[in-house]
Amino acid sequence: MEEFSGACFNINQIVQDDRVISTSGSLTVHPAAWPPPVLIQRQSGKETYLVYLMNIFIDIATNTGHQEFQLRLLKEEGVGLMTAATGLNYLILDSLDHWYDLIQDEYPKKKKCRCKNEWFHVKFDYTKREGTSDVKHIDVITTCTQCKKVSTAMSIDIDYSPTEELLTHPITFCEKPMIKYKFKNLSSYWKNQDLKDFLAHLFNDLQFYVYCWYWHGQQRYFEQVSYEKAIEIITANHRYLDFYFSIRPVDRSEMDTFEHENGIVIKNDRWRKLELIELSAPIHMLGYGLHYSIRYCTQYLDKGNVADKSSLFNEKISQFESWLKTRFNTHRGRNCYDGKEAYETFRNKWDKS
Repeated sequence: MEEFSGACFNINQIVQDDRVISTSGSLTVHPAAWPPPVLIQRQSGKETYLVYLMNIFIDIATNTGHQEFQLRLLKEEGVGLMTAATGLNYLILDSLDHWYDLIQDEYPKKKKCRCKNEWFHVKFDYTKREGTSDVKHIDVITTCTQCKKVSTAMSIDIDYSPTEELLTHPITFCEKPMIKYKFKNLSSYWKNQDLKDFLAHLFNDLQFYVYCWYWHGQQRYFEQVSYEKAIEIITANHRYLDFYFSIRPVDRSEMDTFEHENGIVIKNDRWRKLELIELSAPIHMLGYGLHYSIRYCTQYLDKGNVADKSSLFNEKISQFESWLKTRFNTHRGRNCYDGKEAYETFRNKWDKS
């Protein structure tokens, strides 16, 4: 279990009676006092000050006091592994599932200093989102244990809320960092008819139960949908977030949802544990078209061990993958399934770039 001894909060502003009277200072807070607030009150004599905490620095250490680590970083993805001198491994932040996805094809190399040393002291520099208690950005700062060179090893942008656990649990113990399991993250450029054909196949040919998490007006909904409702969602004034395709009815409680002021939020990638295919809303790639992501896995991680999903789900996935290969263009590479017209648009843009 990971721990750390304290955090140094950089004070961004000290305000008295709506007037900034100072922009410097620091405050050391024990973890028992976390999560840190957006602002705190401090008293000096008879005067009370409001102290806005905008930057937080945490020196990372294990529960046994080890503060030297080897690092394996995937900088573009904002994830990384830290190995202590004890040989125990810790993932940066809460990136366990994402880490396993990324290492299926390539395991990152150890970070090395220019002096060839592989061991570092590590500090996380948190920047808060103004006016909230959320974190918007984290810099992973390393200091070489040999030559003392300081560098920003990785920068991570945070685009979700709440972020309290990023402060209370900056690292996550990882018993087995090199686990391999069978999962797919498919990439597709499609026109609207391609999407309709995809939905028709999973609804009618494979007989999946289909659920949608979508916006209507200013509210988010999650519900089972018919083929007609799905077509309405993708063509009318709705904005969907994800479609989920299941071999059996799915109870809402299984989807790890919670209520927000704008409706239902699904917190995690449920396709990892459940027998689901997930289709995410498209991203408009300027000049290239609409890009879709399809995710599923036929195995899952159970307490650090790889387990198979049901034979029925594996059979359905085999049929699904065979259909993808006959219906879509695979010229863009492994795990890529593009519509014919959409691929031509992509290729023309690619050739001109």
